[in-house]
Amino acid sequence: MTTISLLALALTLAQDSGAEPAPAAPAAPPTEPASPSLTTAPAPLPKPSEGDIEVLTEVVDLQADEDPTAAWYGQGYPTPIRILSLPTARTLRPWGFEFMVEHRSATPIYDRSSGSPFADMWNNFLGLDNGLQVGLSLRFGILDGLDVGVYRAGSTRTDTYEFDGRYQVLRQERFGVDLAARAGLTWFVQPHAADASGFFGQLLGSRLFANRVLVMAGVLYHSNSTNDTKYNEDKAWSVAGALGVEWRIASALAFDAEGVSCTAGYCSKRPAFTAGLKYITTRHTFALVCGNTTWVTADGYVTNTDRSWSKLGIGFNITRSH
Repeated sequence: MTTISLLALALTLAQDSGAEPAPAAPAAPPTEPASPSLTTAPAPLPKPSEGDIEVLTEVVDLQADEDPTAAWYGQGYPTPIRILSLPTARTLRPWGFEFMVEHRSATPIYDRSSGSPFADMWNNFLGLDNGLQVGLSLRFGILDGLDVGVYRAGSTRTDTYEFDGRYQVLRQERFGVDLAARAGLTWFVQPHAADASGFFGQLLGSRLFANRVLVMAGVLYHSNSTNDTKYNEDKAWSVAGALGVEWRIASALAFDAEGVSCTAGYCSKRPAFTAGLKYITTRHTFALVCGNTTWVTADGYVTNTDRSWSKLGIGFNITRSH
């Protein structure tokens, strides 16, 4: 029995030694060296172009600076570049324009020195039927902060031509106040007398409070001023201070007042003063005014006036802006 068992074991070993070996598992492919891009630090991002930097800067500035005219004054209403006759420190936008028609009556509304003051008021239609000072003005925006203008004021006795430029140095949305310089020349023409011409300069400051009250102040100089009682042969200069205010009662209605007080050089007796109500639409303004002066150009309102406070005249302004 033992012999049979040994014989069976020998046959089994013989069969195992003659069988083919099992195929070995395929060898793993050699590992490639890691890519340098996976082992090194990422490359820095490219630097933005100068054009991109400028655009981002402009966006930040627009968000940081709040325009004080963003409410009533910014909703399509005309830029407040003047009170009535006096300019403010704000300029027209580039390629914008303003056209103005301005009237001032030479005859007072009520003249108590007349024998029949109330009858004269009716017959003269509050002074509008007699002599008028009529002004025509056109202003044009050249660049951001720079505009120019031409003005012609005439009556039955005189004509005045005014040419000027105004440059805004500071803006309220960034510096808390508007500041501008204005300069130009006037040419005064009177029948049967020599013409008079001169240069003028103005330093103007204005500020808008609560988008409702616009306050303007300025210093005015003219090298050869003119008014009702000054002759062309008199080449005197004049310096004056000016103050104006526009109170926005409602979005379409404002009360305006302005005054000029001559302080040096040729000066008449009384400061010039004008006030009135202004109706404001999307592109137009209409103002009915009353004051003691008919002069609406720089050579005239810088000199004060000889007109009595009891002889106030009526007038109106119409502007068209774009």
